[in-house]
Amino acid sequence: MLMEDGIAGRPVASAPPLVAQMVDKRTILEMEIALTKACEVLPRELDNHKNRCFVAKKILKRVNAGERTFGGMMSAGMAAVETLRRRQEQV
Repeated sequence: MLMEDGIAGRPVASAPPLVAQMVDKRTILEMEIALTKACEVLPRELDNHKNRCFVAKKILKRVNAGERTFGGMMSAGMAAVETLRRRQEQV
């Protein structure tokens, strides 16, 4: 979405809302715990920033779809870890 920024009427992209603006503090805490627990089972060779971001994005996608249970967040995180493992096996 483009909006005018008020400076010479230049269009700028509006930023998506921050996670903290979309969910409550408890949900954010549960997302962080789910991410930590899911990444604990990543094989050492897969434990890096890029893959942790992949797992986090999958959890966030589930939350954005309406999931608010810790079990659902863990399920999304573990499914992401399994996806990363399968990708590694194919290489």
